[in-house]
Amino acid sequence: MLKFVILSAVLMATIGAVPAFAGAELKEDPSCAEVNYSYAATRSSWFYSAKLYDARSDGSLKQIAEMRFGKETSYFHDLRKPKWTRGNRKNWTLMDVDGPKFRLCVLVGEGTEEGKKVKHYTATWHQDPYDAYADIWFWSEGKRVVRVKRHFMDESQANLRFGTTAGTVMEIFDYNPMTGGAPYEP
Repeated sequence: MLKFVILSAVLMATIGAVPAFAGAELKEDPSCAEVNYSYAATRSSWFYSAKLYDARSDGSLKQIAEMRFGKETSYFHDLRKPKWTRGNRKNWTLMDVDGPKFRLCVLVGEGTEEGKKVKHYTATWHQDPYDAYADIWFWSEGKRVVRVKRHFMDESQANLRFGTTAGTVMEIFDYNPMTGGAPYEP
């Protein structure tokens, strides 16, 4: 436990991921130490991308969005819209006004994907105003996220906001630096 507290303090001080909340005593969930570390390592990576898919009830995936991350800039493209939106890359956090992003993390198992060891956790995920049950897979070494499946607690909210059919989004990450570049738009 002490190791987690020290690691979290060093990590948060290094990347500045936990904002100050006046008068609030918000803490990370200790069961999510590895998940938080993996999420921070992912969001601190330069030049990567992620594709978001509608995870349908029949098990199929249909791409609904793409994100690209440069050194300081993020780009998001909802495929229902014609243009990419540009954002500030530094806005990610492990906490928000309602507490930790990840809660109640449980290690489900370990396996191998594409020759790399992968850990699989379940958790609840929160990003105001959204809540979801999550499955998170990340590399055992390097601790970067491979994919995240979120089943939103309010399916209609997810269907409306993200264009899903059953309230579930699968996010698959790609760490090839060529995929993190600014999108070309004529």
